[in-house]
Amino acid sequence: MRKVLVFLFVFCGLLFANECDKKIERINKEIAFAKANGNTGKISRLELALKEVQSDCIKDPLFYDKKLEAKKLKEQEIEKIEQQLKELNNQKDYMSKAEYKAKKRALKEQKDKIKKEIEKYIDNL
Repeated sequence: MRKVLVFLFVFCGLLFANECDKKIERINKEIAFAKANGNTGKISRLELALKEVQSDCIKDPLFYDKKLEAKKLKEQEIEKIEQQLKELNNQKDYMSKAEYKAKKRALKEQKDKIKKEIEKYIDNL
């Protein structure tokens, strides 16, 4: 019975763990793997990364959750722009070449800008 309760406690904890907890756990696993393989350079880099993550999480426990949510919103914006590009392509015959090219260029620039913002989010995670 006790084992079942411990299992349920751990399982529920994993379900409700925020991204900070998950990120710290992943880094700790990587540190353990690096220690097992004697990779001292990687260990020091991972320990530094762990300190940075812990610092971010102390300031705001939902720091990485917010970043992931922002990333998802940006990805949704990209999907909307891709839909607009498809619609623009369908309307291509009803507008001048210059107007079509200008609108297409503007949408692509907007899409590229959002992609760069997403890359920044990923790099900072």
